[in-house]
Amino acid sequence: RIPFFQDSYRLEASNIIRNSMYRCYSVYKAMGKDSELLDMSDRSELDMEDRNELDEAVLELLGVKTKAERKAMVEKIHDYLREFFELTRQKEEKAIVNKNKSRKRGTIKPSDIASQLYEHIHETEGHLLRQYNPDFLDMSKPFDTYELPGNGIPQAFSDLYTPHGVQFVQGKGNKVIGNIKTTIKEQDDLIVLLADSGVRGLVRIPREAEECRYRTGQYERFVQERNNRLGELIAERISDPDVQEKVFNILQTMMNSR
Repeated sequence: RIPFFQDSYRLEASNIIRNSMYRCYSVYKAMGKDSELLDMSDRSELDMEDRNELDEAVLELLGVKTKAERKAMVEKIHDYLREFFELTRQKEEKAIVNKNKSRKRGTIKPSDIASQLYEHIHETEGHLLRQYNPDFLDMSKPFDTYELPGNGIPQAFSDLYTPHGVQFVQGKGNKVIGNIKTTIKEQDDLIVLLADSGVRGLVRIPREAEECRYRTGQYERFVQERNNRLGELIAERISDPDVQEKVFNILQTMMNSR
């Protein structure tokens, strides 16, 4: 068993466990309840014998034959989990600190937050700044060029005169403000995806159906990854959903305009 608190309250454990225990002690001391910690166990779920036995049993079912191999693997898995849980906790604490700072500063403009986030992304997560053209478009393949309106919600559509295409609507009555007649139906999904992700103006769209489907899938996975990460970064700084949406829209425009 790892000693919890000694007379000097010095912790004797790994760095991760030591830091977690010290924070726990600080909270309890601030509440005047630090003496209660002496009656508490410092063991986590990962230290429980039944948890170790269960993990070893699972590994045995998966084909790990020797007990020594299973024990070594369990130790590595538990080390990883401890680090993962600690990093998650640090991220949550950082988010709380950022939100508290925002409250103390008072009202902050969404554009300022977006600018700060863009600078952070540019410096540390540049892969999120990839563009449809040139990063996802093969210029050696045939393509058609379409102009996507600067405003409006894109919708794939068809009628008696247009077998496939995309229209852009706006306002409560969904007034049509733009129509694009596409060469093949597969282009519709890519155009809608591009417009929804903030890409507007002149865009090149693959003319071959298979190539168009491939590029749509590639870009869709990237956009999902990017949007998820942007959501995390924004949530770390702002708790108001309305402000979060504004920051996201501004940041998306900045990223597509570089």
